[in-house]
Amino acid sequence: MSALLETRGLCAGYGRLAIIRDIDIAVPENRLTVIVGPNGAGKTTLMRALSGILPVSAGDVILGGDRINALSVAARVGRGLVLVPEGRHLFPQMTVEENLELGGYLLAASARRALMAQVLEMFPRLSERRQQLAGTMSGGEQQMVAVGRALMSKPACMLLDEPSLGLAPKMVVELFAILRRICAEGTGILLVEQNVRQALAVCDYAYVLEQGRVVDQGPGSQLLGGERIRQSYLGL
Repeated sequence: MSALLETRGLCAGYGRLAIIRDIDIAVPENRLTVIVGPNGAGKTTLMRALSGILPVSAGDVILGGDRINALSVAARVGRGLVLVPEGRHLFPQMTVEENLELGGYLLAASARRALMAQVLEMFPRLSERRQQLAGTMSGGEQQMVAVGRALMSKPACMLLDEPSLGLAPKMVVELFAILRRICAEGTGILLVEQNVRQALAVCDYAYVLEQGRVVDQGPGSQLLGGERIRQSYLGL
């Protein structure tokens, strides 16, 4: 299966401090791909480099077969690569509907309205609360707004950084079910996740990142049963 998004020998960091080194990953369309690893492994740095927030010091980021190292964040969004950052970064004094509309700013008004209807159908809770201020919602509801806002840009590939952070277990299950549906409808997803057991149970493929390097990879179910994950992440 061809990759929608991939990296080849990717290196990035802050100033002279290298955080990730020689990263080779692939995210196929219609698939949920996961990055797991301990705190400080470089997971967020990887997401920032992919989205264009952080410059690449070596290697390539390739989207749809094209090298996009030089593209800005906005240009990458225009090409279909969008990031849902850790912490959601919503506009708390704006309504749910207004936050969603911001995600579709590149679209014509008619296309934005049509896509809004699709997003609200996927998230019935948001449809019920479309005029509620985003800052007054629960953490799980805000995460749904963040994912919905990303969908408003019609992404080919969606990057999510720690989406389950701070969410109740029931909400985590609901969120992962939504992500599986998004993949089934055509979007590739790359997910950085602290909930290792849950992430590996639902993903199609996973990479283990430690000290800035990929140290293991494979289908989620295979890694979940492996000794590295069992000993280092599940305490078994």
